[in-house]
Formats: sequence, structure tokens, C-alpha cells
Amino acid sequence: MIVRVKRVLLNSKMNDSVFDYLKVLSQAQWLSPDQFRFSNDNALQWLTEQGSLSHKLSAHCDHFAVEVVRNEASVSKGMSADEIVLLDHEACWLREVVLSGDGVPWVIGRTLMSLDAMVRGQYDISQQGTVPIGVTVFSSADTKRDALQVAHISTPQGDLLARRSRLWVAGHPILVAELFLPESPVYNMESNQ
Repeated sequence: MIVRVKRVLLNSKMNDSVFDYLKVLSQAQWLSPDQFRFSNDNALQWLTEQGSLSHKLSAHCDHFAVEVVRNEASVSKGMSADEIVLLDHEACWLREVVLSGDGVPWVIGRTLMSLDAMVRGQYDISQQGTVPIGVTVFSSADTKRDALQVAHISTPQGDLLARRSRLWVAGHPILVAELFLPESPVYNMESNQ
């Protein structure tokens, strides 16, 4: 499958909203999938997807795009205690993006990778640019996902769904959190593969 990636410019209203969405994402009350009440099978499939979310999203549009919001080193003061535990490291690289399908923002993503793992590993997310993390890490046969958690997040636009998981690539952890925006395919009532 080929993922078409282009840089999109978010309108100023969305730019302001991105930081609001990132704030509520950081305050999520995470639950394991077996503790979570899924509203329908479609939500269950999207939130428990074990493969690349980027590939799944790109199957639902003609043009899939990534807008990089933040790409910088992050110290422990910007991380929650459970993020530090999941990564077993305090100094990380932070990457925040908006994933869009056909010009419509679908997902806000927040990725953390320890600086030590970037130095020792084969992936440097600081150089990822507009290429989705999922496209890169799932090109490796040994990529595994664990510590999957899900949440309902209250926003002025209504309750939104989110998930967080740890990806292991070449033995190094990457923590990824995703907030599904109101127009995301996750909210379609029909089950989408």
C-alpha cells in the first residue's frame, strides 16, 4: 500500500484548537481495553488496531497528509509520571502532528521516544518530517505494540475517543497517543476494515 503524504497548512482556527486538543489529551484518564465501554464495533476496531493507524486512515481517503506541530527535545517536566514509566526514560524527543484525510483533520498524534534509544537505535524521529511514524516503524518486521490504553475525552465539540500505546521497534520503546477528532472515520457507524 502506498501512503500519499503532503504537507498541509492548518487554518488559524484549527491551529488554536490543536493546542487545546493536546492539552485535553495530556489529561486523559487511560483505561485498558477490557475496562473500556466501546460504543460500537467500529470504535472497537479502530481503537484496538495493532497495525499502522496511518495505513488504516489512508485507506479511507484519496490524500493522506501529516502536519508537524511540534518536533523537539522534551524534558521530564513535560511528561506525565506514567509516560516516564512506560518509556523507562526521562529525556525524550517529542513529536506532535495532525493527520488529515482529504484536507479534513482526523487525528492529533503525540509521540515520545527516549533520546538514548534514538542514539542507539535505527530510528531518529527528529528527522521524520511529514512521513507518518506508523509508515516508518511498521516497515520493520519486529515492531510490536503493547500497553494499549483507551479513553473518552470531553471537549467543547463533545466526547472524543483516544488511545495510547507503546511500540517496540528494534527493542526500543516509542510511546504514541492519538486523539480522534470529530470528523475521523472512527465515528462512522459502519464497521470499517
